[in-house]
Amino acid sequence: MSTMALKKWIVSVFVAVLLIQPIGTIRVQAEQPQDIYCFANKYYRIKSVESGKYLLGNSAGYEAQAAKNEASVFYMKPSDLGIYIFYDQDSKWLNINYFNAIVRNQDRQKTIQWQLIDNNDGTFSIFSVVKKKYVCVRKTSLKWSSVIDDSSKFIFEETRGNNPFPEADVCVTITDSDGNEIDPSDAMSRPAVGEPIIGYADTHCHINHYLGSGQAVFAQEAFDPLGIEEALGDCTHLHGINGSFDLWGVAVDGKKGHDTSGYPNFGYWPTSYSTNHQQTYYKWIERSYLAGQRVLVQQCVNNETLGKIMNAMPPYKNGPTDDMEVVDLQLDNIYKMQDYIDAQCGGPGKGWFRVVTDAEQARKVISEGKMAVFLSMEVDTVFNADTDYIGQYKSGELSKDELDTKLSGIEEQLEYVYNRGVRSFFPIHAMNNGFGGCQLYQGEIFSIMNYLNRQDFYQPEVSSNPRVFYKQPKANLPEDAQGHANSIGLTETGEWLIGKMMDKHMSIEIDHLSDKALNQIVDIAWEKKYPGLIASHTRILDMFDPEDKAWEQMDIPRMIKVMQLGGIISPMLWETQDGHQKCVSDYLQYMIELSSNKTQTVGTLDNPKYQKYGGPYQVPTTWYNTNDDPSDDIILGIPYGSDVNGACMLPNFDKLQGVYDDVDYDDFTALNSAAYNSNVASVKFDKQVTGNRTFDINGDRGVAHYGLIPDFWEKMQSRPDRVNVDATFNSAEAYIRMWERIERYSDTYPSRDPDQWPLTTNEYWHD
Repeated sequence: MSTMALKKWIVSVFVAVLLIQPIGTIRVQAEQPQDIYCFANKYYRIKSVESGKYLLGNSAGYEAQAAKNEASVFYMKPSDLGIYIFYDQDSKWLNINYFNAIVRNQDRQKTIQWQLIDNNDGTFSIFSVVKKKYVCVRKTSLKWSSVIDDSSKFIFEETRGNNPFPEADVCVTITDSDGNEIDPSDAMSRPAVGEPIIGYADTHCHINHYLGSGQAVFAQEAFDPLGIEEALGDCTHLHGINGSFDLWGVAVDGKKGHDTSGYPNFGYWPTSYSTNHQQTYYKWIERSYLAGQRVLVQQCVNNETLGKIMNAMPPYKNGPTDDMEVVDLQLDNIYKMQDYIDAQCGGPGKGWFRVVTDAEQARKVISEGKMAVFLSMEVDTVFNADTDYIGQYKSGELSKDELDTKLSGIEEQLEYVYNRGVRSFFPIHAMNNGFGGCQLYQGEIFSIMNYLNRQDFYQPEVSSNPRVFYKQPKANLPEDAQGHANSIGLTETGEWLIGKMMDKHMSIEIDHLSDKALNQIVDIAWEKKYPGLIASHTRILDMFDPEDKAWEQMDIPRMIKVMQLGGIISPMLWETQDGHQKCVSDYLQYMIELSSNKTQTVGTLDNPKYQKYGGPYQVPTTWYNTNDDPSDDIILGIPYGSDVNGACMLPNFDKLQGVYDDVDYDDFTALNSAAYNSNVASVKFDKQVTGNRTFDINGDRGVAHYGLIPDFWEKMQSRPDRVNVDATFNSAEAYIRMWERIERYSDTYPSRDPDQWPLTTNEYWHD
C-alpha cells in the first residue's frame, strides 16, 4: 500500500469510527432557533440581508457598511415583550430625531423602543413603536419602509460585549459544587405541587403607590420601559429643587428638603427614613426573591384627600385621585410589570414575578421556582361607597329602587376587580366609609381628612380595650378616660359586604378597622367558621407600654380567635424587631402543640411578658389540626407586612443599637438552604449595589429599600430569643394554606359542630 493510500485508509477508518459512536459522545451544541424574545440582555451584531454588511455607528447614525469584525455591538435591553432598546458599545442607541430621521444618539425618549418582527426565515425586521414603520437599508443608510422585503430584513448574530445597559445588581452569586454560576431561574427550590414550600411571604406591599395619591407625593417607579435612569432618576420634577415641594417629607418623615438626586448617585434616597421615594424597584424585589421570598401581596393603595391637596400645590400634577380609578391604573401597571420582567427573562411566562388568583396557581408557579403575587386593595372609599346605604333606606332617606341601584353598583365593581385578579381588600381604611368606622390615628390629620371627605370629624368614645391609651385631641370625653376609640362600628351595608366577600371566597383584610368593626367581623367569621381573615400588616397591642399611647389595633385575645379560625396574623416588618412576630409565633406554636394533645382543648401560655393587660389568656385548639386531615393543618408560619411605599418606614436600628449583631457580608450566605434546589452548593450575598451607591444594612440608611430585606432577616437571625426566623420561612406555605382553606369553605367545611370549636372565656368585647 502506498503512502497516499495509507493516509486515505486511516482517514476513512477515523470517519467511520466517528459515525458509529453512540449519540451523546460527540458534544456539539445545537444552535437554538431564534425568536423575538431570545435576544434579551445579550450582545449582538446586526447584518443587513440585502447588502450583506453589518451596522456600524458613526457620529450621526448607523450605516450598513461594515465587515463583521468592525461592526457595532449592541446590548439588547428589553423595554417590553419583543421590544428592545439597541444600546451600543459607546452607550448610544438607535433612535429617531425631531425630523423623523433614524439616528444614533443618547436622547432617552419613547422613540428608542423597537419591536422585532420574526420573518420565519432566520431574519428579523425592526419596527418603530412610535413611527409605525420598518427600518430598511437604502444603499448603506437606514431609512423607513412600509413593507417587509430584503431591504428591511436583518440577521442577528450573538457575540460578546462589555458595555451592558445600566441596571441595578442583585449582588447574589449562586454556584454549583464545581464553582460554576447557576442561573437564578434554575436555582430556586421547585417543590412538587402539594409539598411544603420553604420561603417567606410579604402580605402587605405597595409596589406602585406613585400612581396613587394624585401622583403628586410618591416619587419614581418600580420599573420603566426606558430603564433605571428613567425609573429611579432625580425627583426634582415632583419634589422641587432641593425637595422644596415635598410637604409629605416635612409632615411625615420630619425632613425639610432633601438631595433629589436619584440614579446613579442616590445622594439621600432610598433610605429607611424616607417613606415617599421608591423602595420597590423590580431588581430590588428580585434580590428578596433570590433570598427565598415566594409570596408577595400587592396592595393597590390611594389617598384621595392627600392627592387633591397636593394637586393644588406645585408642581400641580393634576393626577387622578378617585380610589377605584387609581386601583385600575395600579392593576394595569402590575400586569405590565409582569410583562416587563418576563421580557428580561426571555419571554411570556418566563419571569420570576407571577400574578396568581388562587392557591393552585400559587403552588404551580412556586413549583417552577418563581414567586407568586396576589392582588389586594387598600383604599378609603372602596367601590365608591361613602355612605351606609342600607341604613339610609331604613331611615327613609333612600327608596328601595335607589338602594338596589347602590348595592348593584357595589356588586358590579366587586365582580370587576375580582375578574381582574383581586382576591382580598380592606372594607375600611383610614377614613370612615359606608361600610364602617376606621381606627383612630395619632394626631388630627386623619380626622381632618375624614371631615374633608365625609363632612364629619372622627367620633371618638371611651375605649373598652384595656390596651388602648391613645386619646384623640380635643375629644369631648371624660378627662380620666384611659383611651379613645371610634364610636362607629360595622354598618349594615358593611355587614352585607362581608357576606358578599364570603360568598366569593375572598380574604377579608381586618387591619385599620375600629375596635367595634373588628369585633363585629371576628364575630361574624366565628359564627360562620370562615377562615379568611388576615391582619396583613398589624401590631400587637399587648407589646406596647401605656406610655406608647397605642391606638386601636390587633390584640392577643382577637389574634387567638383569628388563628383558631384558620386566618393569618402578619406583623409589621418594623415591629418584628420589637418582638411582635415572636409574640404571634409563641401563641401559634402553643396552639399547634395543644391541638396535638387529644385530651386537652384549652390551655394557658405561661409567659408574663404577654400578660400586661389582664392575662393570662386561654388558648384553644384549632379544628384544622384535630380533623385528621393534615393537608389543611395550621403550621408555624408567620408572614410579615413590609408596608413599603406606604406611610410606614422600613426598619432602621436607631433605638436598638447593639441588640442585633451587624451583618457580616463576608459570611452572608443562604438564609435557608432549603429555599434552593439540590444542585445549588453555595449562595453568597454581597452588599447591594445600584449605580454608584453601595447599600449596607449596617450603615446609616437601615433597610434602605426592598433589596435589603434579606439583609434584615440575616440580622434578625442573631437573636432567636426575639425573632423566630424559622416561622418566617414557613410563611409562604402558611399563607397559601389559608387560601386553600378559604377555597374549600362551604356549608359543611369546616365542621359546624360546636364541640369541635372550644371557646375562650376572656373576650372583653362581649362584656
